[in-house]
Amino acid sequence: MIYLNFTNLYNETQERLLSVSKEDVESRSGTELRQFAETRDKDYEALLGLL
Repeated sequence: MIYLNFTNLYNETQERLLSVSKEDVESRSGTELRQFAETRDKDYEALLGLL
């Protein structure tokens, strides 16, 4: 799960930064996260924090 701390940013900016962060995590570790989710019967999208 990804947790970011934003200070003095508009809501739109916060959402965009969070989206970019999630995309970065998925591009770097998506395969490993998917394998982890499958072997442990977890929801891949929830691991990325997309839900």
